[in-house]
Amino acid sequence: MAGIEDTMKIKTRSLRHEVHFVPSPEAFSYAEDGIIVSDGDAGGYHRPEAGNLVLVGSEDPACDALEWVDDPDDFNRDVTTDQWNAQVYRIAKRIPGLAIPSQPRGVVDLYDVTDDWIPIYDKSDLPGFYLAVGTSGNQYKNGPVIGQILSEIITACENGHDHDEDPVKIKLRKIDYTLNSGIFSRNREIIEGSTFSVLG
Repeated sequence: MAGIEDTMKIKTRSLRHEVHFVPSPEAFSYAEDGIIVSDGDAGGYHRPEAGNLVLVGSEDPACDALEWVDDPDDFNRDVTTDQWNAQVYRIAKRIPGLAIPSQPRGVVDLYDVTDDWIPIYDKSDLPGFYLAVGTSGNQYKNGPVIGQILSEIITACENGHDHDEDPVKIKLRKIDYTLNSGIFSRNREIIEGSTFSVLG
């Protein structure tokens, strides 16, 4: 993959992320009545998790340092007290009666983040090899449309279409919109202001 990535304009890096689990408040069943909440003011999100738990994650607010990982095979896989406190106490402001356990519990792994935080859904320079990378932790629940995008790119390319010169246009199935898939090209220029630049 390194040889392929070297020919791409858009690069990816590994970002360490934690999500945490806390029990549902006693007066409210998060498993039965909880919803997915994105809370930009609190800098996080939460959603129901199996076992009547609340999964708590970060939206990378400016006050939190990003933890870039040089070696994706060697990084701290343990939940940290600092990140636990930041995320769980923020969400406790939104969920009355939330009990905060004294023992942190969660999952740690890596996001593959592009230079402009926009994913790459594209062919590669290796014939028959296609890319769905750099989702940057922000493509949650987009699987069906990602499948459609890649399916149409693969079908077009395998039938001789020059996707680099003429990016595939995709008529979305659920809304009246035709998507120019070139926005997800591995060879696009960095889209300034899309979220923020990893390298800037």
